[in-house]
Amino acid sequence: MIRFAHAGDALINRGTATMHNIAVIGAGMAGCTLARRLIDAGRSVQVFDKGRAAGGRMATRAAGRLRFDHGAQFMSVRGEALQGRIADWQRAGVIAQWPAAAIDGDPRWVGVPGMNALAPRLLWGAEIRSQIAITGMGADRLGWWLAGEAGMLADCFDAVLVTLPAPQAAGLFERCAGTDVKPFIDAMQDIRYAPCWTLMLSFAERIDADDCLRFDAGGALNWAARDSSKPQRDPAQECWVVHADAQWSQDNLERSPEEIEALLFEAFAAATGCTAAPLHRCAHRWRYARVIRPLGRPCLWDAGSRLGYASDGCLGERIEDAFDSANALADRVLGLVD
Repeated sequence: MIRFAHAGDALINRGTATMHNIAVIGAGMAGCTLARRLIDAGRSVQVFDKGRAAGGRMATRAAGRLRFDHGAQFMSVRGEALQGRIADWQRAGVIAQWPAAAIDGDPRWVGVPGMNALAPRLLWGAEIRSQIAITGMGADRLGWWLAGEAGMLADCFDAVLVTLPAPQAAGLFERCAGTDVKPFIDAMQDIRYAPCWTLMLSFAERIDADDCLRFDAGGALNWAARDSSKPQRDPAQECWVVHADAQWSQDNLERSPEEIEALLFEAFAAATGCTAAPLHRCAHRWRYARVIRPLGRPCLWDAGSRLGYASDGCLGERIEDAFDSANALADRVLGLVD
């Protein structure tokens, strides 16, 4: 029987020092934070992600010379844990304040020169296994094994930590062999997400509108921002990122990207008075963009099987929630808390 978050149980009683080789599945903020904490504690970490580059929804899309932060637009900071890292990241030159997005003097932070810039900093010292989708896993007397689309991987791990969105994580856990993971799957059923369609636009001339636009619920749009107004972007490139409303995105979830491009551009043009045709127009669907019902627990950890789960889905929708969830799991893996 799995009993979550009891670090004194079962195998971990032999000492956390026996957990040298650890697999982290997913390279968003939660996966990157876990890797950093474990590497700093002397562990060997391999990070697996199906994408071409780490960062998860802290994503930057290139289109020729154009760059778009087409996922998370910024990072807000409320807790002491993340606040304690901000100064270090700022000195390292991987984040900066975005004044246009501040609310009532509360700063918003962005990665520089793109939102994905923070991921390589956090993953320094980890072995990054990109473009590998983990499709199965299991435990035997030698430890944990993982399988990808091409078959079983050669490595063996002392622990596996999963940071994927809950529906994807639950699907992976359902294909887990050698240990009882039903409590993990049952817990993840409580997590709910809202999708988001994103539109990337560029123009030959500046659009006459504020750098950040927020919209009331009920229409097609939730947010639009002049991406090129962020620090260390090219202001000569008039680039915009438009986020659709959550309900609108859900209602139009299975439409083609070409249909979404037309619909969202029409809404953007109406909202801004834009009459210019875009030089570049591209839509992207984030199926698990926003946590609308979190688990309400910082993480899931079974010390006996050495299996864990952390993500923004545990605590909330913000990047900071993923950061806090990962730190909670790292504390348990390292035996710092019960």
